[in-house]
Amino acid sequence: MRLIYSSSVQKMVLVLLFCAAHIELYAQQGTGRKPFLAPSPHVNQQRQHPSAPTQAQAFLEKQYVSQSPNPVQLGVPLHDSAPAQPANWNRGIAERLPPLYAHDRPTSRNSATQIRQVQSSETVYGPDLISEDPVYSTMETMPESVETYTESIEQLCQENCWGWTVLPTDLLYKSYLAGPKESRMAMGVLHEKDIGWQLELEAGARVGILRYGSLNDDVLEGWQLDLEGAGPPRLNMEEELDLEAADFRVGVPLTWRRGAYQAKFAYYHTSAHAGDEYLRRNPSFQRINYVRDVFVLGGGYFPDPDLRLYAEIGYAFNTDGGAEPWELQFGAEFSPVEHNGFQGAPFWAVNGYLREEVNWGGNVCMMVGWQWRGDRNNHLFRIGLQYIDGKTIQYQFYNNSEQMIGFGTWYDF
Repeated sequence: MRLIYSSSVQKMVLVLLFCAAHIELYAQQGTGRKPFLAPSPHVNQQRQHPSAPTQAQAFLEKQYVSQSPNPVQLGVPLHDSAPAQPANWNRGIAERLPPLYAHDRPTSRNSATQIRQVQSSETVYGPDLISEDPVYSTMETMPESVETYTESIEQLCQENCWGWTVLPTDLLYKSYLAGPKESRMAMGVLHEKDIGWQLELEAGARVGILRYGSLNDDVLEGWQLDLEGAGPPRLNMEEELDLEAADFRVGVPLTWRRGAYQAKFAYYHTSAHAGDEYLRRNPSFQRINYVRDVFVLGGGYFPDPDLRLYAEIGYAFNTDGGAEPWELQFGAEFSPVEHNGFQGAPFWAVNGYLREEVNWGGNVCMMVGWQWRGDRNNHLFRIGLQYIDGKTIQYQFYNNSEQMIGFGTWYDF
């Protein structure tokens, strides 16, 4: 009986303990909807809410103030926060965002299938594309593409922007188109009444070295230092192209130009030489050592951009072979400044050259023809007729008179 009583008492005690434990668990879960979480050793510290919110919390709460409370309280564990909101709670969240993101934003949007086609030539991306969508109409637009900028150094500088240019492309003071002793590339087939057909060649150039002036290539103004050099030989077409004579020239011009006015101060050296074939055919000819070292001061004026009037005076501080110090050169020329491409344009030029060594005689040179100006520079190529009358342009025979007419080509830098 004792065994039976003891086992019965033990069973009743176990049942009572189980019921008590079940009731306590049910009481913990039934007091609310909060999930059961195991106690944390730091639970007391977490439950101690701060007496006053921090500066960062206060700022965030002001930014997100709304009629409905925030389901998450800053600084409070998740299991201590307010009950979860219904499913439709977040429908107005966009309206409760700060004005930077949702100020006056409409609720309707264009269909995603409405796509605008943009031509490749259009360069303005922001205003045209965004303004059509009312959702983004209040947003700042992108700046225009760099491709639409039309400002260039020509528009920004005009004629007032001056600076240094190394090896400029153009000249401020062009060579005289009809000047018989200018440095250029040339070839002329000319007939002289006494000696027949002559081939007048010139292998030379005049280029810019340094300029202080306008940085706008379309405005030729400032100061410029040039170099020039040429070797103009004469070949006798009646004598199997024998070399008759050749004059060599080198010089350093310093030029200036402003608007319609230009000036030049230059030094040049020239010397004359007789050809070997000519000396062999004329053994009695007495060769001379013709030399001139000259300082030149010249000026030009453009009554019209296509028309130039000019004059210069030169003094030779070193002479030999019959040369005398003074010389005078003047003339007029018409050469359109427009770049006409393949079409080209007509030109004409006349030059007078007087020298003290021939009692202030000299020669006159006239040209007329067609010209082509470079598309990206002012280099000039010309073809036309040439007429020379007066003292010879070959100084080895400086006292001889000639009358020559023919056809020529000229290239000026």
